[in-house]
Amino acid sequence: MKKKLFLMLLIFVFLVPALTAYSMGSDTEGSIFRVPQTIMPKWDPAVGSDYASCIILINAYDSLVFPMPDGSVKPWVAESWKVSDSGLTWDFKIREDIYFHSGNQLTAKDVAYSMERLLEIGEGFAFLFFEYIDSVEVIDDFNVRFNCKTAYGPLLNNLICFYIVDKELLESKYGEGDYGEYGDYGRAFLLEHDAGSGPYIVDSVSTNISVGGSKFVDYWAGFEENVPEKFIVFASNDGVTVKTKMLRKELECTDMWQTTENIESMMERDKTLKLAYNYTGGGINLWMNNQRPPLDDKYVREAFGYLIDYKTVCEHILPDSIQKKSIIPSNLLGFVPIFNYEFNLEKAREALAKSKYSDTIKDMKIELIWNSESPDREKVALMIQASAHAIGLNVDIVELPWSTIVANAADVETSPMMALASITPRTADAADQFVSLLRSKEFGTWDNMNWVNDPVLDEMIDRSISIIDIDERAVAYGEIQKYCGERRIFVPIAETPERLVYQSSYVDLEPRIGLQGYSFYLRDIKVYPERRIK
Repeated sequence: MKKKLFLMLLIFVFLVPALTAYSMGSDTEGSIFRVPQTIMPKWDPAVGSDYASCIILINAYDSLVFPMPDGSVKPWVAESWKVSDSGLTWDFKIREDIYFHSGNQLTAKDVAYSMERLLEIGEGFAFLFFEYIDSVEVIDDFNVRFNCKTAYGPLLNNLICFYIVDKELLESKYGEGDYGEYGDYGRAFLLEHDAGSGPYIVDSVSTNISVGGSKFVDYWAGFEENVPEKFIVFASNDGVTVKTKMLRKELECTDMWQTTENIESMMERDKTLKLAYNYTGGGINLWMNNQRPPLDDKYVREAFGYLIDYKTVCEHILPDSIQKKSIIPSNLLGFVPIFNYEFNLEKAREALAKSKYSDTIKDMKIELIWNSESPDREKVALMIQASAHAIGLNVDIVELPWSTIVANAADVETSPMMALASITPRTADAADQFVSLLRSKEFGTWDNMNWVNDPVLDEMIDRSISIIDIDERAVAYGEIQKYCGERRIFVPIAETPERLVYQSSYVDLEPRIGLQGYSFYLRDIKVYPERRIK
């Protein structure tokens, strides 16, 4: 009897701590932030640039400067900088207390290597730099110089999209590839790992399903209390699945693409769910292939501007939106309102009458693409189709997955005639959008599906970028918008806030930086697992 009592006591002594540890582990595991996106992110800084990818990039990596809510930037990896009078030389002083997830110290060599790698691979955000950066010079361990081919005014703002990788780590991970002595430049390794110094470490990857990570406890910039210990980004935003997981508390937040009906249904079922808003300047545009008939005629493009009921779009289909009045959103440097479109069938007819296709357009089929991951766009497409039919135009609506649209955009003949698409500002300087959306050199990418091919516009963009003075650059940006407005390059529809349903009972979500991906900058998010209702 005494022996049995002793054994029971012994088991109790060991079991209680184990149960306590399990409970603590469960609470820690509960400190997680899970969110869906439309596609699988690409977190190699020389490859990824879409919304989902930016979520991982901003959390796993550090940039030289960091964006502020007012559109300015503050010192980050670079604690200070100076630019030469010519605008050709930028010197950056690097902090000396930053370490990568590997334990390697971040130095000027890593900065130089990261830019060289980005420019050599030529994907992701390389378009912001490859034409302007001539070389990167390591002055000493913590001073680096960017030598520009020409004066580049937006450089400082664009550096928020330049993420620094661990040179020593990646050099030890080269596989076979197309980059000569650099092999694959570590691209295969970065499909399942990261090489950053950011606040979170990528440590859990399910190909085409999800990517997850954990807090980097030694992060140089530190953490406030209650930031998530872990995160998961899922590569699917199917409305039924998202709703089910939100109601089961298996997601902490939705993506920005959920339909109004799904949002309302979720919030009706669970009164603790709330909406968070982030006014990023993103939204929806009717992009037009300016080289494919009949959309090569500006009057045809203008006619479509009068076929959209903007009030219905902004109040019902995409609630809390405002009508977009220029080719760039109103939160970017140099914004000038140039469009005053209204829903007016008579004005649409008048525009078509001026077109070189006025006698034949009714016999032509015009294809309008919307991507299947954004169901609300189908409603806008149907609206345009119905309005077009009312004035005798034949608009054919086609649903395609985003990956197919991206692939088709590589060639002018396969690129959509028209597409409902959005682009969220990645920096507060409009140069990013002018270059990626409109300049001929960037043909073949999803965000350049307008195929403008205008040498005068190209020259205007190039000249504006060379202006260092910010006020002068803003004036030049205004001229670009007026020029595009006169030529009716595409139809801007709405600036739409990111509407994010989140678990308000145990999550604090208040986005503060209106740029792509920063709604999910995890250092700004708080999770309280003890409040979670099972």
